[in-house]
Amino acid sequence: MGSIAVNDQKVAIVTGATSGIGSWVAEHLHKRGYRVALCGRREKEGKANATSLDASNETAIFVQCDVSSYESQSNLFKTVWAKWGRLDVVVSNAGCVDRDSKYNLGRREAGVDDLPAAPDTTCTDIDFKGTIYNTTLATHFMRHNPGGKGGKIIVTGSMIGIYPCQTFPEYCAAKAAVHQWVKTVGPILLEKENITVNCVMPGGVETPAFPGFSTAFLPEHLTLPSNLVAAYDIYIEDKTKRTGETVETAHDTHVQWGHPGYKSGAFAQRTEKVYEPWFEMMHGERSNLPGAMQSPPEQIRIIAVTGATGSQGGGVVNVMKKTPGWKVRAVTRNPQSDAAKKLAAEGVEVVQASFDDEASLKKAFEGVHAVFAVTNWWEHLFSGKSQHEAGDIEERQGMNIARAAASISTLEHYIWSTTPSAKRMIKPAGTLETPHMDYKANVDARIKKELPNLAAKTTYLYFGYYPQNMAFFPLIKPIEYPGNGQYVQTLATKPDATILLSGDMTVNPGIWVRHALASAPKSYTKYANVALEKRTFQSMIDEWSEITGKKGVFVETTTDAWTKLWGPAGNELGLQFEFGERCDPWEETEEHISPEDLGIDRSEVKGFRDTIQGLKHMF
Repeated sequence: MGSIAVNDQKVAIVTGATSGIGSWVAEHLHKRGYRVALCGRREKEGKANATSLDASNETAIFVQCDVSSYESQSNLFKTVWAKWGRLDVVVSNAGCVDRDSKYNLGRREAGVDDLPAAPDTTCTDIDFKGTIYNTTLATHFMRHNPGGKGGKIIVTGSMIGIYPCQTFPEYCAAKAAVHQWVKTVGPILLEKENITVNCVMPGGVETPAFPGFSTAFLPEHLTLPSNLVAAYDIYIEDKTKRTGETVETAHDTHVQWGHPGYKSGAFAQRTEKVYEPWFEMMHGERSNLPGAMQSPPEQIRIIAVTGATGSQGGGVVNVMKKTPGWKVRAVTRNPQSDAAKKLAAEGVEVVQASFDDEASLKKAFEGVHAVFAVTNWWEHLFSGKSQHEAGDIEERQGMNIARAAASISTLEHYIWSTTPSAKRMIKPAGTLETPHMDYKANVDARIKKELPNLAAKTTYLYFGYYPQNMAFFPLIKPIEYPGNGQYVQTLATKPDATILLSGDMTVNPGIWVRHALASAPKSYTKYANVALEKRTFQSMIDEWSEITGKKGVFVETTTDAWTKLWGPAGNELGLQFEFGERCDPWEETEEHISPEDLGIDRSEVKGFRDTIQGLKHMF
């Protein structure tokens, strides 16, 4: 400590430092080289604690203070500033529990005119109002620090400000208010004043202020003093400007509580968003917080559609560009492609982004209210990647899109195109894999685990078999058999195997997206099958024959034979068909939302027959 110049030696104020937590933190800070001002109401104990740290009072002093009094706290801060001329850390620790019972259980027999005495709200005055006073004064003096404005405020909260304990109703409420205060003012004070504000939340701690914890708690349910003090160090030592955080000090571990998430999705997200005109009206200037609303919300919402020139994305664009109240932003890798130019000519906004470049995706998503996200496993397979290599790329790209969307403050709805997973559904797990489905499902799971706020406003769309495949996909397309004029469809599955049909991909994806958006928040966190029908392969070739006037014959083959014929693509589809034979991958569960609940008009949906009729000229 002697090597630190006096003017550079940091200064800390610790309230509630006459005993218990405050005295432990004050001693800890002093050992770390801080000059420490201990504060409390009990002069004898406070002076003794300060003297035990430094009998000369050069580096430790006691200032008597009642934190529930703004005047008393003002005197505390002025005294410290007059002595040391700087203020680096304030630990707002002073607190007490309820001073009386708010339940009035002993007054059940009191007459109706015999009103109870006014509740004693000393606990609120000390625990919550004291913290407000403390923060206000700390901010004022930290603005004048000789090295430039800034500092650290650390508030003592409580786990029963998170989990209510009915023994101490006022204390629970006051500490809950403290936690919210920290989370609310923390970002602003960092942005405006270079001051961080964080909160340490102990559980039960044996202190002189409220003895008996060792009787009421098992040892493993008490917060260790050493673990508690270490939690303050998280923010004392922090150089990354963490602010607005609450950390639980469990028995011997620390648990960051983070954001509670948006249980009602966009509705909840909007309630916490700063509206700059109101902030300026209240505080005289704008917040400048990331994501703050600069002006009233637009009546026209924007949906970003990835893969906008492909089958699914194109179907979404076709419907959403005609949907009142919505504007489409088509996201494509190559805005100069013919398909992208066609969209632009139709008045659709076209922007460039790469699924491999998260920064480009964030830029493409700026200001949007919804995102339709789809990836293309088959593209990577046909470029020469193996089935699992293509899956690795798809999962990485899927998470890039998800993370980019999660960073957008205006986002209200995320719609992810996905599929069931054989690896997850067929038991024992891992005995059957369908990479073009499994890796999409991996993204589902990771969104839920890694991006819970995004998951809370996500709808998962399950796409099945495209009827268009019979016109455009060589593996599925019926081929004329030389010499007899019949058309053969050779697939590695049984003719009576059933599969979900997504119908006409030029419109059906858009119908489901439109109704998922319109039915939110009911559609949040739900899966939806993009289809109204499940058909056997035999029934499809029969109907194809009826519509086209060409005789179609279904021929069953094996996955091995199909793989020899078509390579990895044949193997992949053979595995998918086996998946469909062993279970119904698209069976609706409690996680699903039905077309009826989405408000979809079945007459608007184009099924297999309509799709093939529309493609009749292709056969």
